Amino acid sequence: MPELHLRVTKFDEKTGRFLCRIWPFPQTNGRRNLDNVPSVVLYSYYNNVCISARGYARGETEDTMAEEKKKIMIHTASGDHVVDMSDKKPKPKFGVLPVSDYVAAVADPDAQPQAGSVGAVVAALAAAMGSLAVQALRSDDEALRQTAEELRQMTDYMVFQIDEELRSREPYDKRRNDPTATRNDLDIALRVASDIPNEVVYIMCRCIELMKEVVDKGDDLTACSALAAVHLSVAAIRCMQAELLSYAKEMDDDVFGYTIVREAELNLANHQELIDGLVEELTRRLTREKK
Repeated sequence: MPELHLRVTKFDEKTGRFLCRIWPFPQTNGRRNLDNVPSVVLYSYYNNVCISARGYARGETEDTMAEEKKKIMIHTASGDHVVDMSDKKPKPKFGVLPVSDYVAAVADPDAQPQAGSVGAVVAALAAAMGSLAVQALRSDDEALRQTAEELRQMTDYMVFQIDEELRSREPYDKRRNDPTATRNDLDIALRVASDIPNEVVYIMCRCIELMKEVVDKGDDLTACSALAAVHLSVAAIRCMQAELLSYAKEMDDDVFGYTIVREAELNLANHQELIDGLVEELTRRLTREKK
């Protein structure tokens, strides 16, 4: 069975989630023991881990190996947990729709996409525009190559979150329609649902930071793309703030509700000076000089 070692992890039996995320970008460097990997993100779907060839030596068939691959052993301070990943794989739905169909689903009050899923779409576009800004330089500079790669992975991760955000909201959607659900049950579900919006806020702040690399480089394509990336990042953050406000309003735990809203506000406020500076400089670059 594949094994993953986490130093700080808590398993929530009610939600079936590990309340510890692993940054999906390449800080892991292929390591299986992730004790020293920054846990900036508090949850990440983890699958497709390799199975030891010892399974074949034990005479296991392809079918039993396939079933084995659906499980993963998690080592935590509180003990070991075997998790069946077969029913936890996200079911892509809206993230693979044509743009026209997704937009129609957003406008449909009976459909699922709301501010969080839309925010993930906007975040993916922000990261993609940032990636374009860097790659338009066609530079061989190693630092810029790393920036472009981070933005590419950021784009992929945000596309993944279009459906993952909806999936994280499922426990709350079920419990608010369950007459036997307690207020504590609802609060637990709301905490799960609030994870991804704040995660996206953090990542979009990082996207904004990366635009410092190109603010004074390249031609109009780079400047225009970088400016769009900054504006889209802020728009994605605003979408997530709207979602967090709606969750906080429903929470009985006023302290937690205040915290999730305030955390997003502080992250944006801490980057406001940088945002203003980037917008001013990139706008200047794109403004025709008066004759």
